[in-house]
Amino acid sequence: MTDASNLSRVNILSGLSNKELEDITWRLTPVNLSKGSYLFYRNDESTGLYMVCEGSLQIIIDNDVSREIIVYTIGSGDIVGEMTIFKRKIRSATAVALSDSKLYKISGEKFIDVMRLYPTIAINLSRILIDRLLSADEMIERLGAMDGTERVIHYLKALVIRDGVMENDIYRLDDRPTYLQISQRLGISEKTIYRTMRTLAKNGDIELRGRKLIMKTSFLHVH
Repeated sequence: MTDASNLSRVNILSGLSNKELEDITWRLTPVNLSKGSYLFYRNDESTGLYMVCEGSLQIIIDNDVSREIIVYTIGSGDIVGEMTIFKRKIRSATAVALSDSKLYKISGEKFIDVMRLYPTIAINLSRILIDRLLSADEMIERLGAMDGTERVIHYLKALVIRDGVMENDIYRLDDRPTYLQISQRLGISEKTIYRTMRTLAKNGDIELRGRKLIMKTSFLHVH
């Protein structure tokens, strides 16, 4: 049985009473993900919306030429999969757990039913969609302004958070991708990637030990 208290922190259910939350719980299916597990992949068939009660997920667009773009991070209290509620279609992005995560899933049909019962949910969804459209515009503008070096740094930060292991004040990635693999992901020359990583190592922001990549947690907060 889903605990209604967990749902009270989810943005799309904001403003609902405990009784209303309890009425929604029986429509939900719990989903538990361990760090590094994939919730769904781009081009998977859509099967519903997910509410994140604990943990966080990274949303990635991985296109047909293997170039990866980190779209945004979904944290506790947020939702993912909302774009396919009203029209059943394939997923437009991939979602992977950045940490052990607890979610609740609801099918599109059931979600539409609860919106009819509780119009507050529809209002909340409208606000979430507007915020995400604005965030998407900002991301497009930011990525368009990034040079090759900035894109490599952005990618490495996202990579160590997603696949690395945190130890005290560092993140450790035991099997880092090759320069060629990063080049294919980002569409940037291997020379630029090599130069960027060597500069970061020289500055003490990262450390390269064979296939290992070690990054200071303090560097993650440097823009």
